[in-house]
Amino acid sequence: MWLKVVIVILFIANLAALGSAFYTLLTDKGRGGQRTARLLLLRVSLAALLLLFIVYGFWSGQLGISAPWG
Repeated sequence: MWLKVVIVILFIANLAALGSAFYTLLTDKGRGGQRTARLLLLRVSLAALLLLFIVYGFWSGQLGISAPWG
């Protein structure tokens, strides 16, 4: 159960990082972009961590495909 909670938290953090990068991109109006680049790097790092947790969940058997038609 803890794995699903971590995955949801990482997904929400990923969306928050993407939204804040978009906000800084709009407020900076193309000048510099150092903050935007840092936030996008954070987003990529969170996405990689999310992918690792999902792969671990499938590998350990804690996650599975439970489609009703399968």
